[in-house]
Amino acid sequence: MVTTRSGRGSGGEVGAGHHRQVLNPSAGALVAFAFSLKVLLFPAYRSTDFEVHRNWLATTHSLPLSEWYVDETSQWTLDYPPLFAWFEYLLSRLAVLFDGEMVVLTQLGYASRATVAFQRSSVIATELVLILAAYLHCRRVSRRAFPLLAFLIALNPGLLLVDHVHFQYNGLLLGVLMLSLEALQRDRFVLSAFLFAVLVNMKHLFAVAGPYYLIYMMRTYCRPAAGFSFPRFALLGFTVVAVCGVSLGPFVANGTIGDLASRLFPFGRGLCHAYWAPNFWALYSLADKVLVRVAGLLGLTRGAEAGGHLSGGLVGVATFGVLPQVGPSATLAVTLAAMAPCLRRTWVDPDPKRILSDVAFVNLCGFMFGYHVHEKAVLHFVVPMAFAAAASPSAAMEYAATSWPAYVSLLPLLFRPTERALKLTLVLAHCAAAAAVLPRGKRRRSGWSAAYVWALLAVQAYCIAHEILLGSSTYAFLPLLLTSVTCAVGLLALFSRRLVSYAAPTTLK
Repeated sequence: MVTTRSGRGSGGEVGAGHHRQVLNPSAGALVAFAFSLKVLLFPAYRSTDFEVHRNWLATTHSLPLSEWYVDETSQWTLDYPPLFAWFEYLLSRLAVLFDGEMVVLTQLGYASRATVAFQRSSVIATELVLILAAYLHCRRVSRRAFPLLAFLIALNPGLLLVDHVHFQYNGLLLGVLMLSLEALQRDRFVLSAFLFAVLVNMKHLFAVAGPYYLIYMMRTYCRPAAGFSFPRFALLGFTVVAVCGVSLGPFVANGTIGDLASRLFPFGRGLCHAYWAPNFWALYSLADKVLVRVAGLLGLTRGAEAGGHLSGGLVGVATFGVLPQVGPSATLAVTLAAMAPCLRRTWVDPDPKRILSDVAFVNLCGFMFGYHVHEKAVLHFVVPMAFAAAASPSAAMEYAATSWPAYVSLLPLLFRPTERALKLTLVLAHCAAAAAVLPRGKRRRSGWSAAYVWALLAVQAYCIAHEILLGSSTYAFLPLLLTSVTCAVGLLALFSRRLVSYAAPTTLK
């Protein structure tokens, strides 16, 4: 039997001696500096996601609920779950106070100075949820770790590039995730389940961590020393069903639940995004391209044209020339199989000290083997790893190693020459600083790790030279392919190491 073990103090407190003097400034000063930097980024490049979210403000403000997932006035239709749509609705009530034209449905591409300031500010404000989670985490494990975690989160290059330049709300969503995990580590199981259900109903891609939540809560909360507790199981189930009912119920009632489902699961977009996320399927796609080329050299023409489709920069269902085709059901099966050793270990030994690293691993499984994964999803596992790194030398080493391929893979998001210096500075400075200030423990970095970092840097040097000398129209996909594949190799190595660690024998407690 497993008894419920408190997560208070888990993770191992790190004394002041473990923290380098580089981070002596208070966490408040770091957060204030990060705030100033994010304000300075207001005029920076904005991706189409900026217009996506402006359109969602207009959709939820201007249309009745029954048309939220039906309207196609803009090509940027609402494709997040209902609780995020309600978040956009609440923002729209404030947006009209800044610029009423912002929420007019037909104002496609509208981006006045007030609109930019409001939307950028909303990202900064909602990211405070993640800062709150970091504060609560450090209050439990080590107050002295907060300046370090403030650096890893408030000045996180992934969040800076994706949220504060490219434009998204990952800080808010990851904040809800980390609050849920903090509640889980404090044995606040019902609150944790509630927050996780809210998160999934804001962005359904986080559901990949659902199996871990289920296994951990079943073995700790629902199966205490006295045996299985059906009332506790029922309470958890009621909490999750209630959140889903509030979120989805109105759309069942108005008959648009089918439209909502088709928006949330657009399987027609294909296995890989236009820029291959650095995961297993990027390597699979590269292998297929190589095999297609070899087949051509051998006079075998099967799939010769299909291989070219994978590098066309278009979103659509990819057709492999030699390797078997991969559909959504296959990726789901592979993802579940990949996380199975972690789930087994959790069932045998549900240790609260491993919650952060375990959730990072299952999110990594979803990233490595999921269907139509975006490169931005690296944040789903590097942020939990950053929380773990603030109080554990072994987790700190893992985060420092992972930060290189994870953050470098985000560089193609900002493709204009004007942002080149910014993105390189943010990523390289963070990765170098993290390696310098994080507690290292007893294990030393291998020569292979150093060689891999140099290989990443060499690839990025080539990408810059390619853009300057050849321009963006000659072999345009080659720099993207090289970035994706080299980053995928590093992340696959991380996945393999973690998988081996879960294979160690354990005994049922």
